[in-house]
Amino acid sequence: MSTIIKRPANPLADLLGWLESESAAMRSFGATPYIRVEDFIEDDNYVIRAEMPGVDPNKDIQIDVAGDLLTISGERREEEHARNRSELHYGAFERTLPLPAGAKPEEVRATYINGVLEVRVPYAIEEPKTTRVAIEHNGS
Repeated sequence: MSTIIKRPANPLADLLGWLESESAAMRSFGATPYIRVEDFIEDDNYVIRAEMPGVDPNKDIQIDVAGDLLTISGERREEEHARNRSELHYGAFERTLPLPAGAKPEEVRATYINGVLEVRVPYAIEEPKTTRVAIEHNGS
């Protein structure tokens, strides 16, 4: 079952999303090492899956959460081989994604299986609280 997540307005997250979509054409030509991701909601988790074959998750990958942004960064190290062709991307990479409202960064968990990094971010949708405001008047 799909769930739509409402994210609060965040100009930085919007800019990052725009930049990622606009520069996708450059990535297809191999100009930038890039992390391909998919994201979805499963139960009460925002799940991000990233293709990252050929890296050591203990040495080459770092995940950071700052505010409502999650950043996956690292490096794919080139091995020395006598070869005729190389179509693999080596070097540093980074991808920043906005987190949904109610994300719990202190509970983020990540696993790496068969070249796929999976990051699970628990979140709770909080209903807005209503507060009644008293109206002051002059008593007339």
